[in-house]
Amino acid sequence: MRVTITFHGPFRIATGRGRPGIDAVVDPDDLLPASSLKGLMRDSAERLLPAAPGLVTAVFGGPQHPGAWGWDPVEFTGGAGSGPVVLTRAHVALDEETGTARHDHLRYTEEVWARTAEFSVTQYAPLPGTDGPALTVADHRTVLACAAAGVHALGAGRRRGLGWVRFTPEDPTVDEALLARFGTLAEQWRNPRA
Repeated sequence: MRVTITFHGPFRIATGRGRPGIDAVVDPDDLLPASSLKGLMRDSAERLLPAAPGLVTAVFGGPQHPGAWGWDPVEFTGGAGSGPVVLTRAHVALDEETGTARHDHLRYTEEVWARTAEFSVTQYAPLPGTDGPALTVADHRTVLACAAAGVHALGAGRRRGLGWVRFTPEDPTVDEALLARFGTLAEQWRNPRA
């Protein structure tokens, strides 16, 4: 399954380490890690399937078994000269009482500007057994596509306008038939004995 990411502004997935003069830095060699993409999609699936956690585990894996799917590295797209650009942004902390900038609370962070990117989710192992209804590859791909379509933000600073995105899955695309199949799967896993 291929997923296109459209960025509606800058994003930041920080390394957790700073460097001289910069408090939050990004990894220039891995601006958007595949592990972050899997986490975003799993979180989306958990929000979409609150009554069917077993289905989420069957598709994404869990402590008893690894998942059958792998997330490939992101490829930034958008044409010549439109690759990702890393810029530095200044932030200040505000005093809650006065609403003004607090003394000695200026920090610098990096953020990434990009137009679009793509990544693939690829089956690399046989589908595991489940503790619920049997699942086909098409069932897994249905959950993955709906989970991808449910991602609208990534990274840090989302309350400050960073990380707003749209994930658009292809093969399968999210249409009425796929949504109906997703609803059926959710119901089967909500009531596995039905």
